[in-house]
Formats: sequence, structure tokens, C-alpha cells
Amino acid sequence: MIASSHYTLLMGEREYRAAVDTVIDNAHSAIEIFDHDLAALRLEEPQRLTKLANFLHTQRTCKLRIVIHQTQLLDSHMPRLMNLFARYTHAIDVRQSPDNLRQLADTHLLADARHGVRRFHIDHARCALIREDPVAIQPWQQRFEALWQLSLPCLRIKTTGL
Repeated sequence: MIASSHYTLLMGEREYRAAVDTVIDNAHSAIEIFDHDLAALRLEEPQRLTKLANFLHTQRTCKLRIVIHQTQLLDSHMPRLMNLFARYTHAIDVRQSPDNLRQLADTHLLADARHGVRRFHIDHARCALIREDPVAIQPWQQRFEALWQLSLPCLRIKTTGL
């Protein structure tokens, strides 16, 4: 692990998920995720799902935006996450990246344009955690916004009512 006051380079899966937890724990109004299929983030794990639910429950203005390359795993193997999405449809938006961008192999999770964890390649656990540094997060935030604009809505939530 290489660290400065705001930047920490991490090398393992356990450290990566701890960094993801740190970013979610520090989120107050917005979380943005760019990922291949959400598998490495393990958002289905109960403690991480609880963290996301707590974030979304804190205030009605909280937003979770996700851009993913592949939706199959989310659609068919993440029922708890889909249930969370159904409970907070007003706060969650999921988009799928266009075909021409699906070769992008890095991922990131950002919070409030101040915190983030970036995995340099989906197949390797090497990542960087940045805390309380809007200047360092800005390029990642801009990249997310560009990906967001190019991506299409894909979330299919089944809701039942009276």
C-alpha cells in the first residue's frame, strides 16, 4: 500500500472492497458508478447493500447513478440489489454503455465529487482510493459525466401495486 494524505494505492481484492465501503460511507448526496457488470463491487453482500440503503434513505435528494457495460448479471443474479433499486426508483438510474465503449476496462465509484475508488483494470485488483480531494476526483467525475451522456437507460424494475 502506497499512501499520501488523500491518495492510497491498494493492491488486493479485500483492500478494493474496503475502499468501496469507505467511499460509500462518505457519500452524502451522490454516488456514481462506472463498472463492467457490478460483480467486483459485490453490492449484493448484505453489509454493502445496507450501506447503499442507508445512503439512499438519509435524504430524498440522494442519487445513485450507474453506467455498466453488461446488464445480464444485474438482471438475473442480483435480486437483492434489484429490490433495493425498486424501493428507491426515484433516486436510482442505471444506464448501459454503448457497444463502442465496452472495451473500456477500468472502473470507478465516486461520491459527492470528493471521494472515489478507481480500479485500473477490471481483471486486476490494483486500485486507487482518493478521499476529500475534489481536484483529484474531477477528471474521473468528468469522465463519468461523458459516459453517462453517451449511455442509454437499461434498468428494468418490476414493481407491483394495488
